[in-house]
Amino acid sequence: MRKRVIAAILILANVVAMASCSLPGNTRSTGETADPDTSTEEHERSFSEEKVYENVEKITVALAACDFDDLSSRCVYTPYTILNIMPVIEEDEDDDSYKVTDNMLLIRNMIASTITCEIDEESYKASLLDKKYSVDVKFSFKDYTKISGKRERFLGAADFNSLMLEEEGTIDQIITLEFEKKDKHYLLANPDALKVLYDYDLPELEFMKNCFDMIETSYMTGDGWDSFTESYIDTNTFEFEIVLDLQAREYIWQYIYAVSEETVPEWNHIYTSEVIVDKYPTSIHLTYTQEENFSTGYYCFVIYDVQSEQIYGWEFSVYNTAEMNTNSTTGTVPDVTAASDATDETDTTEETT
Repeated sequence: MRKRVIAAILILANVVAMASCSLPGNTRSTGETADPDTSTEEHERSFSEEKVYENVEKITVALAACDFDDLSSRCVYTPYTILNIMPVIEEDEDDDSYKVTDNMLLIRNMIASTITCEIDEESYKASLLDKKYSVDVKFSFKDYTKISGKRERFLGAADFNSLMLEEEGTIDQIITLEFEKKDKHYLLANPDALKVLYDYDLPELEFMKNCFDMIETSYMTGDGWDSFTESYIDTNTFEFEIVLDLQAREYIWQYIYAVSEETVPEWNHIYTSEVIVDKYPTSIHLTYTQEENFSTGYYCFVIYDVQSEQIYGWEFSVYNTAEMNTNSTTGTVPDVTAASDATDETDTTEETT
């Protein structure tokens, strides 16, 4: 916002004065005629001042958008020193699956997007003969230094950005901008002075891949679970317990859980839940129950992170003694003392739909 209240009052006072003393064809109350050269000079100064302010605001927009081409078009020369540090995000328009994975670059770009300006109009100076102008501008951007120390790890750049948007503190830089008139344009003559607006002293931050990085451990449990063989015996219920670290309670989790049985030629999906929104969880406990006992076989119980599209879960065996007794007549009794394989993370290629 520009401080223009005082300027507006002064302009209004000048209009009143001109109406009472300098009407066309009339002389002033002192008997002196108005100096046409003076009014022309004031008009030129007012016009140039407005054009300079207009360019300052457009330059600020270009800085916040990291639009180097737009910024250059408003400068006397191409500011390559700024190009070297401007956090430009380039995406492949021909590849819809392309994603920028440099979190530090993304964060620098997010900081830049908060750049704003405030013009000190009282500092405006103009040399109409030389066609040179200057004005002091206070540029501000969010104080990112207060964010970097709030967490040991961040859930991607978006996590950092969400905290930064809540931050009210700013880092301010007062820069004297110099302009020159070229033909009909008022161009910035010292663009290199703006490079401080991209000079962020960011520490190297640690990023998590997804919410699953906040899982300390997990295990299957419930009636029928044998921790020695890591398998269920005579059960119609699977229970999955996930222990989370302290940071997990700072986030809203969104996930789907699914139960599947290994069959040939592909897994048979028994159940897939709706999207579960779990606000600031301290732990996760999931249960799936059916009316009859599960048949003997190999199963998996997984959760699917909606945002990162990652899968986490367990694979385990199930034994049904009724089936075992039936099979005993043929001499094919399963060995329930052998531990089944259990993994902290299932094959991420397994679909859950």
